Formats: sequence, structure tokens, C-alpha cells
Amino acid sequence: MRADDAADAVMDLPQERRTGILTLLPAAQQTKVMTLLGYHDATAGGLMGTDFLALPGTATIAEALQRVRTATTEQPEALTTIYSLNPDGTLAGVIGLVQALQADPTALLGDAADPEPVSATTGDDIIDVTTTMADYNLLALPVLDDHGHILGVITVDDALEAAIPPDWAHREPNRNTTKTGQPESEWNEHKQ
Repeated sequence: MRADDAADAVMDLPQERRTGILTLLPAAQQTKVMTLLGYHDATAGGLMGTDFLALPGTATIAEALQRVRTATTEQPEALTTIYSLNPDGTLAGVIGLVQALQADPTALLGDAADPEPVSATTGDDIIDVTTTMADYNLLALPVLDDHGHILGVITVDDALEAAIPPDWAHREPNRNTTKTGQPESEWNEHKQ
């Protein structure tokens, strides 16, 4: 289970059971989950996951794509974006997976990446996060600390889940529509 999902599951438990469950996690997983539990769930820190791909700007596009290929234990949604880092480890740029595939494999990641990445801070609320992701058409939004280091990323699926009211997730499907969303009457006419 990913650390962000584990943190959500732990929060759903009664208070008296949380510590016992946390001690059962492997040490590395426990550290990630404990870190995520430190953020309010209605903030960027509470929404972020800890899976992301960040490489020095001196890495080539080919090296970055190879890292995507071998990142089989990472959340796939978090691999849609590759982050370029400055020598001090701060965020320098961002490139989408499609842009990386279309780029010259010998190009440096730092040269190919957008040097003005959009980001969030841990305290940004859900409305700010979802609005930013929608405004910039982002599949992933990096969450930075006060010094510009990536703490985690918010993927579009997690942002949507947080933004959709809980009662909508359990609503009854409209029985007068087909799986394509067309009203049955139009679908039946189209089939004839």
C-alpha cells in the first residue's frame, strides 16, 4: 500500500488502534506515513504522496526515461511528470512524460524541462490545489518545503477525490443513460 493511502487508512481507524497498526509497518513505510499524518488532510501536505521522480538537471532525457521504466514500485500516476533538480536539490524544472518521450534522448533534463514549474506548499488548501491543477492542466503538482525541496506530489486522481463531495461518490447512477452518458432514448434511436 502506498504511504498516502496507508495514512488515509490509519486516519479512518479509531484513535486507540492507530499506534498499534503503525508499529506493524516496515520502518521506511512507517516514517513516510508518520510524516504524512503530520499534515491536515484538507491541505496539500495531507493530499500529497511521496512517490515522484526527480533527477539532477545534468541527467539526460534517456536516463530519466530509463528511471521511469524501472520505477515499478512507484505510483504510476506520479510518473507522468519528471522533476529536474538544481545541484542543491531544489526544484529547477518540470517535464511531462510525453514531452520527455518526444525530446532528444541526449538532451539534458535541465535544458528540456520547463524552468518555471508550478508548485504548492504544504499548507495550501484543497480549493487552491485543485484550482491550480485545473488552471495549468496538471496531472501532478509538486509540494515544496520552504527552501524549494520537493516533499511530495499531488496527483490528479487524489485532487479529484478530495474535491468531489463525499455524497457524490455514492450517488445512484442515472438509470436513463447508457454507459456512454447518452440518454437511453437517443442510444436506442442510434442503434436502429
